[in-house]
Amino acid sequence: MLSRVNLHNKLKPYAGKFHAIGNITRLSILYILAREPMEFGRIAHRLKLPPSLLSHHLKQLVSAGLVTKTKVGKLATYYLSEDAVKEMNTLLRKFLSPSRESNSDQRFTKPSLDH
Repeated sequence: MLSRVNLHNKLKPYAGKFHAIGNITRLSILYILAREPMEFGRIAHRLKLPPSLLSHHLKQLVSAGLVTKTKVGKLATYYLSEDAVKEMNTLLRKFLSPSRESNSDQRFTKPSLDH
């Protein structure tokens, strides 16, 4: 069983990623980028966002490691980070899978990151 401090240290790298997807605009950006990489202007047009607001949200997604950016001249293209998505998916599966510990009330299971 992990102590509170060890659990906190183990989960800390994921907190920023989950915080980033907790916003509907950023989640919408991820949804779009999951289908295809896209230039800044096309994302702004598709979501009908002013450039300053889109820039703010993209910076948070890039900072969280969920989106990568390439720039050629003034043209910035954004990509979904497949590795970050796979990593979060793995963590969620571990969180949501039934505990291997015996539990007196089988309706409830405790998340376990020990396996």
